[in-house]
Parts: sequence; C-alpha cells; structure tokens
Amino acid sequence: MAIARTGVYVDDYLEYASTLPAELQRLLNTIRELDERSQSMIHQTRQQTKYCLGLSSQSSKKWNNNHSYNNNEEDEAAIEKIRKEIEANQDNALSLCTEKVLLAQQAYDLVSFSFNHIV
Repeated sequence: MAIARTGVYVDDYLEYASTLPAELQRLLNTIRELDERSQSMIHQTRQQTKYCLGLSSQSSKKWNNNHSYNNNEEDEAAIEKIRKEIEANQDNALSLCTEKVLLAQQAYDLVSFSFNHIV
C-alpha cells in the first residue's frame, strides 16, 4: 500500500515540477512588465514635477514683477491640474509595485515549495 501512495506522490510531483519553469517564467515576465510600467510612470512624474516647479517659480516672478493676478490664477490652475496627475501617477505606480511584491512572493513560494519537496 505504501508503494502505491509513493507512486501517486511521485506522479503528482513530476506533473507539478514539469509546470514549474513555465509558471515561474510567467511570474517573472509579469513582474518585468509591471516594473517597466511603474518606471515609466515614475519618469513621467519626475518630468511633471520639474515642469510644475518651473511654473511655480515663473508664477512667483510674474507676481513680483507685474502683479498680474490673472496669469497667476491660470498658473495656479495648471499647477493644481498637474499636481492631481502626479498624485494619480504615484498611486498607480504604488499599486503596480505592490502587485510586483505579491508576484515575487508567489514566485518565492513556488520555488520554496519545490525545493521542500525535493529534499
């Protein structure tokens, strides 16, 4: 009876082990894709932040030199719009990074489970 159980266990393990490389590859590819997307968002956020800071400094110079209140309101509205876009990008990048961590944990568990069954 023990031999029959061992044979089933070995068959189950071999079936599981044969899918390991494909599953691990899928997880790692997904992590890479998410990383590329999050890096793109982070780069865009940096560009928007630089632009926003440039608008802010230009706006304060206009206010000091011309006291042009209308331009200042337009600049403030543009800065507020960009600030909201920056926050949205940061939230999206954080979500992607959280998803990457979860996928990395799945990959770790997959490999750990495989090694524990080998030993």
